[in-house]
Amino acid sequence: MLDCACGIGTQAIGLAKLGYHTTATDLSPKAIERARQEARQRQINNISFSTADFTRLATSVKGTFDIVIACDNALPHLLTDEAMSLALENIASKINNGGLFLASIRDYDALLNTRPTSTLPIVKDMTGAKSITFQVWDWITPNTYTVNHFTLKGQDNNYEPHIRKTTYRAYQRAELSSLTAACGFKDIHWLLPEDSGYYQPIVITRKA
Repeated sequence: MLDCACGIGTQAIGLAKLGYHTTATDLSPKAIERARQEARQRQINNISFSTADFTRLATSVKGTFDIVIACDNALPHLLTDEAMSLALENIASKINNGGLFLASIRDYDALLNTRPTSTLPIVKDMTGAKSITFQVWDWITPNTYTVNHFTLKGQDNNYEPHIRKTTYRAYQRAELSSLTAACGFKDIHWLLPEDSGYYQPIVITRKA
């Protein structure tokens, strides 16, 4: 299987541990290096990592796979139908005929009803300090928004702020299903968190 948006290896390492022969790619070299470290620490050997853009998988990743996954809201980084279609075409090029594609995104069908502007803070206690994380969402258009991800680390009255920014498109499930079907996938169905136990809606489809 191929995890084409592996990040620090959350899904790829878990699946390799279950016995899947796993190739894991990500656009970020820093994320790939962290994923390698996490795999080494867990003595996971049936996994290989490399840097690749999932809109260029056809030329940057060798071979084809029975399963390709892209989880944790990776696809909505693509802001236009054209960019999404390019990614889906490249993903399809890496799947054996009849193989599966699985992806997860935020529940934008629900979020677009309220367009939230922030998330609640998450506080973690570290040795002698705390880490506080939260997000501020700036809606640019009715269906695109920038996430400002704040992290405060420190203790007492001394906290050091860090901020990361990224922009997403809030794809509704019908939109993503239509684009997926147009790129040669069939048998498209969705599992919601109450059905799967996973925290995001999951689309499962098969290469025709």
